[in-house]
Amino acid sequence: MIRGVVDVNYKALALLTAWSLSPASALAQSSVPTLQGTWKYLRNFTFVQVDVNNRVYQCRIMPDLHVVFSTGQVGEGGAIEWAPVRFFSLYGKEFVPSGIDWGIGTIELRNRVMFLTAATPSGTGIERLEFDKVPELPVMCTHYLATAFE
Repeated sequence: MIRGVVDVNYKALALLTAWSLSPASALAQSSVPTLQGTWKYLRNFTFVQVDVNNRVYQCRIMPDLHVVFSTGQVGEGGAIEWAPVRFFSLYGKEFVPSGIDWGIGTIELRNRVMFLTAATPSGTGIERLEFDKVPELPVMCTHYLATAFE
């Protein structure tokens, strides 16, 4: 009885080895992490989306459900010069001018984690945030993305 179990395990191991050496599997294993995509900061509702043209959209959903966002372009060395920050109330009313300038930040990818160094939401300090990739932006951020690059 034990011999039969061992034979089955060897067969399973042989199938797994053959699959891992197949071209489709090799392609999946060799995929290189990229900044393009949607990222979420682990400690709050801050999202960053980088498109194929290296345009960056950062959306922060505040505890009171106001939305703060800015846009930029990834430049040399991962530098991002942020556009003026825009604030919207829960009901969609924009507060103009916001008076906050995030200045220049940096973005970098280490393995599968994205790091963003940028101004704090109040604009009074600098913070380095760690982001993980997520499938998509939340609806509130997607709503303002349509106007962000106008």
